[in-house]
Amino acid sequence: MDIEVIIERHEQRLKTLERDMSVVKEVQAEIRSMNETLVTLANELKHTNEHLARHEKKIDEIETMPKKRMQQIITAIIAALAGGLISAIIGMILV
Repeated sequence: MDIEVIIERHEQRLKTLERDMSVVKEVQAEIRSMNETLVTLANELKHTNEHLARHEKKIDEIETMPKKRMQQIITAIIAALAGGLISAIIGMILV
């Protein structure tokens, strides 16, 4: 009779372990799913960061355009003034 009791207890323990393993497998599947989602999110974040970096570069280029244009205008004005001054001086000398 003792053996039957021991066997019954073992069977109950096995059933409990089987239920626990079933829960563990479900948790494991959920962890796998979350891991795949995290990998996907990491890839999306990488692409988003690359896209953002390209836009930041374009914005920097656009912001420097007026400065470059102003430098060109100032250079042209200085060249025109210098040319006019030289022409005036040559005109005075020749008169």
